[in-house]
Amino acid sequence: MRKSALLLCMALGAARLHADPMALSVGDAVDLALGASLEAYGLELAALEARRSLDNRWNLFLPALSAGASAKLGDRLLTDTPLGSSTDGLDTTLTLGTRLSLANGLPFDLEERRAAATAAELAAADARARVARDAQKAYFLLASLEQDLANKARATGLAEERSGLAALRFDRGLGSELDSLRAQLSERNARAAYEKALADYEKRKAAFRRRLGLEAGVQLTLSTPLTAPALSDDAEGAGDAPIEGRYDVRKAGLAMKAAATATARYVAVYRLPLVTLDASWNFSLTDPASARDAYSVGAGLAFNADAWIPNSRRDLELRVLRETETRLAMTYAQAKRDARDEIAALRIDIGSARSAIALAEGQESLAVRILARAREAYERGSATVLELEDARLAADSATQSLIASRYQYLSLIIDLGYALGVDWRELVR
Repeated sequence: MRKSALLLCMALGAARLHADPMALSVGDAVDLALGASLEAYGLELAALEARRSLDNRWNLFLPALSAGASAKLGDRLLTDTPLGSSTDGLDTTLTLGTRLSLANGLPFDLEERRAAATAAELAAADARARVARDAQKAYFLLASLEQDLANKARATGLAEERSGLAALRFDRGLGSELDSLRAQLSERNARAAYEKALADYEKRKAAFRRRLGLEAGVQLTLSTPLTAPALSDDAEGAGDAPIEGRYDVRKAGLAMKAAATATARYVAVYRLPLVTLDASWNFSLTDPASARDAYSVGAGLAFNADAWIPNSRRDLELRVLRETETRLAMTYAQAKRDARDEIAALRIDIGSARSAIALAEGQESLAVRILARAREAYERGSATVLELEDARLAADSATQSLIASRYQYLSLIIDLGYALGVDWRELVR
């Protein structure tokens, strides 16, 4: 939280002073997003409250204590008969007592506090992981849009050069008017594509700033490049062990344990006897010669007989709890199966995306070589402007496809890290 606050202060200061753009890494973006997330903050407070309740669990064992003192002053009013034996009319009473109920549900109340603290901490951790995942994907999406925008800017510049060259060739009688018009149309199309990409980039960048809690005037420079790292050997061969760390699987497991605890608590409270112990001491003084005190110790046993009657209300309630326990156990098993299926599907998608990157890299290399040869042929007069334009469009398309493939691959790795409940950077070499 301190790091995110420091980064936010630096960003706001840069906006006010119109300083250079703020260099932002993907780790800095995650810290800022966590600091700006109201959901994560609220769940952190809930986790702290649940942990505080668990740390003060000793108050569950605190017996009921009572103490009292009273004094009464009186005298005769209409008759000569005294009200009591006190010579001065003052009666004094002091009472101390304690009561301890050995509640059968007390151990389960303690377990419920533990489960509530674990569930609250798990919810907070899940919120942090989701915020980090979304911030990382938004960061690399913005990085891919920057690369695409730079590619379109280069294409626009080349289209302007070709348009000027075609107009010059037409003016000198070395080219046709049709080639000049096509070059002008290509330039306008390239400029329109660039302006559209720029508008989309600015819109995404504004949304990214809002996600990080930054002001609109803060200028950003992304310092973490968009790459396509390979998965580590451990990530490639990971089996069922990481599934237990998934947030949804852990939530299902906690729900199953909570249902089992609720069933056991119901049995202990309504089907087992309740023992009650109490003790008290009483002291009274009406005059110095008549001081009296007394004490008492008692024990009680309560038993809910109706809980053992078949089809009674309490018996039916217990059946519902046991059925809920069975259903949540099945839900937990289903969550583990779904997790395995999701992770297997993500690994398949990652393998496909990695193959798509290799294919896109080969296509881009060939398209760039074809464009270079087409440009040379056009300058020699052995190729038309239409052939040159086709080569340029093919090169631009190959570059855009490569950028999109890299982002898709990295986005899938981030999703795999969230699905396994680990940082995605632990999965790559």
